[in-house]
Amino acid sequence: MNVFDIIPSDFFNCLSGISNSRIYADCLELIHNQNDKEISGRLERSYLRDVLAAFLLENHLDLSDEENTANAGNDEANFVLRKFISVGWLEEYQDDSTFEKYIIMTDNGIALAEFLQKLKNPTTPEFSNYILNIYNRFNSKEYENKQELYNFILKPTFSDAKSLSSSLKKLSTSIKRIIEKMNHEGSLESLTENIISYCDGDFIKEYSRLVHQQNIHIYRNFITRKLEELKSPDLFLLLCDELQAEEKAHKNLISKMEAQERIYEMIDSTKKFLHDDYNKIMDDIKQKINTYIHIAIARERMLRNKGLDIRGVVEQTLRILISSENIAEKDEAGALFNIQKYEYIDQSSLMYPHKSQQVLHNTESDYFELTKEELEKQKYILEQESHNPYSKDEMKKYMDDLFAQNEIIDNSTFDYSSKDDILKSLAAVSYAKENGYSIESDETYIESENFVTKHWRAKKNDK
Repeated sequence: MNVFDIIPSDFFNCLSGISNSRIYADCLELIHNQNDKEISGRLERSYLRDVLAAFLLENHLDLSDEENTANAGNDEANFVLRKFISVGWLEEYQDDSTFEKYIIMTDNGIALAEFLQKLKNPTTPEFSNYILNIYNRFNSKEYENKQELYNFILKPTFSDAKSLSSSLKKLSTSIKRIIEKMNHEGSLESLTENIISYCDGDFIKEYSRLVHQQNIHIYRNFITRKLEELKSPDLFLLLCDELQAEEKAHKNLISKMEAQERIYEMIDSTKKFLHDDYNKIMDDIKQKINTYIHIAIARERMLRNKGLDIRGVVEQTLRILISSENIAEKDEAGALFNIQKYEYIDQSSLMYPHKSQQVLHNTESDYFELTKEELEKQKYILEQESHNPYSKDEMKKYMDDLFAQNEIIDNSTFDYSSKDDILKSLAAVSYAKENGYSIESDETYIESENFVTKHWRAKKNDK
């Protein structure tokens, strides 16, 4: 089915013209805003006509259309309404009881208005919500009860993964456009505005939230395990049956083999994106951000040096002017400049000699001799300040105490109730190789009440 089998053939005519396309787009947006305010979905024709007439008059808009013979005001507003009705954006009907005429927006007209609005004011998605939605979906009662797994679990999960991938690619493209714009900045003022707009941009805030510790890196393994569970024979068969029923409801009959292939593709493509494609896209974005910073620094240096070169050219030009023999009254012309005195146009370019400071008088400092008790006290204070509870030696004692009870240490048994426990665990892993221990880690995480740390196991190298 072609799109023009659904919409009228002249549906886009109002936007394809050169002269009045902007006016028609603004009028459609105005009608759409009025339609949103009306809960019944219908607008009085006389009221909508007055709103359009006021809009055209206030903005001094003139519809230079060959078919338009109206002068101004209500006549032009009526012409716009008739135009929109003829192309299928609006519909007009009359109430049989009151004989009042009403205007309603068609579904295609609403879709067109929303599309134009998105192009004009694109919305920035919250990237982290996609991951959280997938995570919460697998923790829902629908998943536990194994009800509607295709419609409530797999299908929206696949859709969120695709939306996140598309949004990240758009983010990468937007950074590329900013970099290209940076290469054409011709002044320090415009360069500064570019950097400020970059720092205040919504996509930087979204990117920082996405790479934060509380996002995909914590939930990825959980989501992967749940996706693997969907491949179990019972759940997979249930998903295939639900997919066939869903397609049958839309009058699309598919075979069992086609349903299996589609379910496999949705599960595997979602896993592939979370593990491989996501990291590649994020690395590309990070590289472009670093490239932007380097280009901004290089551009600033180039513009600054360019300004110095221009100043030097002006100085040379003025020198030629005041030293030329063709200039009448040379002394009077030379008095206009301070080049003869300072040798430069501005005094900021002069390098004044620096005089070394002379010692005018002797300085003395009083000192006091500490007693033995005071020396011991100061020594104790310095020892306490220099003590590091997470040093290499302290961590060896910490690990030795743990290995006195077990041959293999698993941090899943640790009590991570405080920040000190987390820091000791991290320091022990950092000095493990130097202290004679080997560490094995996987991609899972351990969550306590307030902290999240990676799961690891340790053993002595001599065993």
